[in-house]
Amino acid sequence: MRNFTNPTDAFAGLISANPIANSTAAWDYAKPSLTPSTVVTVSVRDRFYKEIGVVGDYLNLTVDFSRNKVDGATIVLKHTDPVVPYVMQNYKAVVPVIIQCGYLRWSGRVDTAEYALKDGKYTVTLQCKSDYEWLNKIMCWPNFLAPIQLQEPKEAVFIGPAVTCIKTLIAEQCFRLQTGMWEFVDEALSLDLNWQSWFGTTIMGGGNPEKMLMTPIVVVPTNPLTDTSEWISLSGRMDKIGTLIDQAVKDNGLLVQIIAWLPGDPQPKGLLIPLTSATIVVDVKDMSGVTGPTGSFIDGLVETAVDFESSVFADVFAPFLNPNNEYAPDGINIAPLIGVNFHKPWVVFVDNPRSGIREFKLISHSPLAHTVIGGGKSPQWINDLINETLEFLIDAIQILIGWSGIPSTLLDGTFDDVILAFQELENFPRRQNLGPFGYPEYFQQTGASAYTLDEWFALMIAMYDTRGFNAIELAYDNGYPYTLGEDIFVGALASFYCRGVLYTDYIEKATLTDNRTDRVKLQVTLGDGKPHENPIVKVQRRLQSFQDFFQIVTLSS
Repeated sequence: MRNFTNPTDAFAGLISANPIANSTAAWDYAKPSLTPSTVVTVSVRDRFYKEIGVVGDYLNLTVDFSRNKVDGATIVLKHTDPVVPYVMQNYKAVVPVIIQCGYLRWSGRVDTAEYALKDGKYTVTLQCKSDYEWLNKIMCWPNFLAPIQLQEPKEAVFIGPAVTCIKTLIAEQCFRLQTGMWEFVDEALSLDLNWQSWFGTTIMGGGNPEKMLMTPIVVVPTNPLTDTSEWISLSGRMDKIGTLIDQAVKDNGLLVQIIAWLPGDPQPKGLLIPLTSATIVVDVKDMSGVTGPTGSFIDGLVETAVDFESSVFADVFAPFLNPNNEYAPDGINIAPLIGVNFHKPWVVFVDNPRSGIREFKLISHSPLAHTVIGGGKSPQWINDLINETLEFLIDAIQILIGWSGIPSTLLDGTFDDVILAFQELENFPRRQNLGPFGYPEYFQQTGASAYTLDEWFALMIAMYDTRGFNAIELAYDNGYPYTLGEDIFVGALASFYCRGVLYTDYIEKATLTDNRTDRVKLQVTLGDGKPHENPIVKVQRRLQSFQDFFQIVTLSS
């Protein structure tokens, strides 16, 4: 892979200085090596992942590859296809489906199978869900080593580099399920009258401890000492794992990969015990492109500190930490002076007729205002001070005139939320850029008291949300010029060079379509067309999660 240091080099690399390179003969020579695989294999398997058959004559296939989401696949079959009798058994048995196209693999299972007659034609339509759904079917027990009747501590807590925390969380719960260590106690004390349920995991594993431990899920291990992802804190109490980690993977640019491994595939790197049978393999990767100075777990703390400085101090120290104003995408903070850098992705799309881009949208949004206002409530101590002052004055007047019939609390609340009830922040550089006709004010409804930390965070978030921004959404045909699964990957960063500006975002989605009219059409989408979230929101969530962690471990409310 070439690493283009200049965005324009990406396109320049596609056109040789030699005129012959632009000739038809040269293109015919180069085309076979540039064209990605157009062979799609749809394999249907039984509940033990043994192959039932390969669907070679489907009517239509649409499959999505998305970033950290449960993907769907739709397969329309002829009712005479040999696999139909088996897939129609999905109501009582798992029907796994493996879809392979070149470097891409999609794995999941049949969710619904629809046998239908319309206009005199029979069809069977399979709606499938990807293996990411596993994360929505496993709970986070507070104590994975204890029976369900004794869950102490009250919550499972994790703190450290994000990749290590998430992998540990998943591995612990899979260990609990796959060893069945307390299954006898859990089921017997729950008055389950079916004695087989007391030994269900042992029976399903055939009494083989290694098979029980490795089936159905393994997590690729990570050395926590060399995990450079940012530090997070997670706490869960019978939450779905998918729900519990959802915000953390978004905030930290992580990619959670859950894919079926089949015999004959290369062994996943890092596993201590080699795989021998079909297994669901879970891996978590840091795709943020941000690196720290040490190559160790300390980098995550340094990156967190840089995020805090950039968000809370509004880049006051940026001229010192990034004196050369090096490039980083919107929402990513760097400090090259102390070794926190952003490594630009080598994949760069260029707005050019020969770039392979099928369509794109670059939407420029205007700023909403240069000043934000929030609040509505005075700090409690202000209201208390006013009420106590009024009570004192009423008592003093009654003593002075010798009258005692008026309650001292008569005016309590009358002047609440009058003093220091509202707060405003102005972004002068934005005001200067907008000129004298820029919209002046934006009110952020929060319900928080003014001049408090919560309100300050709310105003900073509002200031970011009212900024002008560019949203990018781009789609291109696979292989022209980059091949998904070889050059770029769903969840990885890529850049788009347009009108002299470089935009960088994640590959959010890829959709594979194969039917009688569109043969193996793979459309890849860069970005989701939405504005990036304010980095200070991530800092606020991280601070809150750390606070929750310390409250849990110190048994404090």
